[in-house]
Amino acid sequence: MRWRKDLSRNGLIEALRLRQAHKVELHEAVCPYDLTEKMGIKVYFDNSMPSMEAAYINDTPPKIIVTSLRPTGRMAYSCAHELGHHVFGHGSHIDEIMENPDRIKHSDQEFLAEVFAGFLLMPKLAVSYGFSRRQWSCHDCTPKQVFVVSGWLGVGYSALVNHMCHSLKMISLEKAKELYKVPVKRIKRELIGKELKYNLFWADQYWIGRPIDIQVGDVIVVEESFRFEGNAAEPTSLGLAKKSFVGKRPGIGRLYDDGSWAAFVRVSRQEYKGWSRYRHLENPEHE
Repeated sequence: MRWRKDLSRNGLIEALRLRQAHKVELHEAVCPYDLTEKMGIKVYFDNSMPSMEAAYINDTPPKIIVTSLRPTGRMAYSCAHELGHHVFGHGSHIDEIMENPDRIKHSDQEFLAEVFAGFLLMPKLAVSYGFSRRQWSCHDCTPKQVFVVSGWLGVGYSALVNHMCHSLKMISLEKAKELYKVPVKRIKRELIGKELKYNLFWADQYWIGRPIDIQVGDVIVVEESFRFEGNAAEPTSLGLAKKSFVGKRPGIGRLYDDGSWAAFVRVSRQEYKGWSRYRHLENPEHE
């Protein structure tokens, strides 16, 4: 459909323009909460509305509400989606749970916000960087490799597979179906050798462009040479096969190696309720 191609092009152009305007390199991962706050839009996390994904409120200042009951990748994508409504002047908007694809299929506004979010969080150069710097092939990628790159980009595993197939044309439909069949639960088990209830992130020297955002209980698998500075995370006592740290309490720390690489680690509560800018504080009693 011609008009959908035009909408996709508009979503791509605006996403890349926004990155350029805020000096985010196209090969870097970006935190949508930080970018949104930088634009003067307040972000609030809510855990009391299970039927809602997120909402955009065209107020002074504008606000985005994100339901913190969802997986972290889905929350980030929802924030970028609502930012799309703001960028394209769609006005106040409430998005409920996105289980029905017909809502996006039949709404130009929803489609535009969705493709904008995809290109903002997963531009082709960033996706290519995530694989090539680790000497992995996009076309022949494994589930584990997609999982690692999706964690760096801050999106869900399925979201990255879908974007690589349908928007970026980096993998075939057959390859996407092959990747879809592998559940994330199994990937995590294969990476660390055991079941893990919480989120898992794989951090290496190619993690650039955004802090490592985790919640209490989440685990970061790291290189043997990496060290952690601060008390927000601690070495795991979970008997994992690889060196790892677990988020213990809200706060900000730093992962670093003996060379020139370092990344901030920001830990927030599970199902946090409050303003985004305070989510890493031990006592976020702020309005």
